[in-house]
Formats: sequence, C-alpha cells, structure tokens
Amino acid sequence: MKKIGVFAAIFLIVVLAHSTIPITHAYTGIIYGHLSDGYVSSFPDSSDGDPRIFVGDGLIPNEYYQGFVKFSLSGITSVDSATLYIYVAVSWYNSVLDNTSPLTNPGLGDCVVRHIADYGTLGSGDLDAMSIGNDPVGVLIGSTETPNVGYVSIDVTAAMQDDIANGRAFSTFMIRITTNTDDDDLNDLWVFASANNAGTGLDPYIEYSISPRSSVVGGFHIPVNGLMVLLPYFALLGSVGVIFVTLVIRKKQ
Repeated sequence: MKKIGVFAAIFLIVVLAHSTIPITHAYTGIIYGHLSDGYVSSFPDSSDGDPRIFVGDGLIPNEYYQGFVKFSLSGITSVDSATLYIYVAVSWYNSVLDNTSPLTNPGLGDCVVRHIADYGTLGSGDLDAMSIGNDPVGVLIGSTETPNVGYVSIDVTAAMQDDIANGRAFSTFMIRITTNTDDDDLNDLWVFASANNAGTGLDPYIEYSISPRSSVVGGFHIPVNGLMVLLPYFALLGSVGVIFVTLVIRKKQ
C-alpha cells in the first residue's frame, strides 16, 4: 500500500508538471474601420474622407444618406462571435441638432445594418447596395430609441463567418434608416463617427472572439474534447503502472 501511495504521488507530480494546456481563455481581437468608410447620398454625393457618416434624409427634396463601413480580414481565418460597434455623436430632427445624451430620434424608423460586397472606393453607384446575405439580425438603433452619445452595437457574426468562408478581403456593411426620407426638406439624421477621426477612440470597430475549446487548422475549427486532452496522462499512468508492476515481480523473483 505504501508503494501504491508513492506511485500515485509520483503520477500526480508528473501531471501537474505537464498541465499547461493553452485552451483556458478565449482569444479576443479588434479590427478598426477602414479609412475608406463614409457616406453616399441620393443627391448624388459621396464622401470617404469625412470624419462623419450621415444616415437619414437632408435638406434637398428626396435626398437621403446611407453610411458605409468595412473591416479588413487580413490574417483572420475563423471567428466564433463578432460584434460591430459604431459611435453615434449627433442626431438631427426637423433640422434641430442634438449632441447631448440622450439623443433625439430622427423619426424615420429603425436604423439597420446590411451586409454588402466590398464597395472599393465609395461612389454614387453604391447607394442602395444589395445585401449578399447574412445581414445582422435586429436593429442598430430602434425607431423610438434615444441612445446616449457613444457606441451602439449589433451582432455581425454570421456576416463575418460568411466573408471568411468565401475568402473575401473585407467584411463590409451599409447603414441605413428604413424610411429613406419624409420629404419635409429638413435634416433628419444620425451622425456617426468614421475611421477618419484622429486616433481610434471614435472609430468603428469589430470585436471578435475565437473559442478556447477549438483549434484553428487550415481555417476550420476543430473541437477539443476534454477527454482527448487527458488521454496522454492516462497513457502515462498506464506506462508507469507497467514499470511498477514489472519491478514488483522482479523483486519477488
């Protein structure tokens, strides 16, 4: 019995010495928006160098704005979750500017996000860009919501996974309000911050994570079974046990 206790103690020491298993924490990363982000209007007009992204309608009859953002997928081969964050700084309602929390809702319906193909360089032809599928579920800002100045967010996991699976260089999105214009020739807008602000404190960004219980092999997730992690230690136990029994038998002989 004493020998068995010694054997168990030795095994425990060996396991503890080799128990550094690098799957205890999820990996989390951030991708900041590309400098080509901006807005397109039906005027027609577009801007990819403005620090602001306009979404809503304007002063010119039937004029409306849509925002565009994209994020490089360079070096990213897989994600388990992804959330888009964009900074809302100002709202306009009937041409009255509001930059104090909570912001007045422009009153044109839900502000939503559409998953689109890479627009390259923004131009008037990008207005009303079609979805390529896997649009974010839900809304960025609800039709009656009055958000505080700061970041609002929406889940873009399915869109980002689709982009990676199809080998796209960017995850690209259009931001719009469900009612383009109320035709009152007054500003009714959300104003978001673009990536063209100094630093990254106001930039659009995507925060993504990779599960700790998976491995990335060739761009695909391989689930890690907890039992599989322990199998080497069971094998080690068996090997030590055989050596122990052999020594006991030899001693008896």
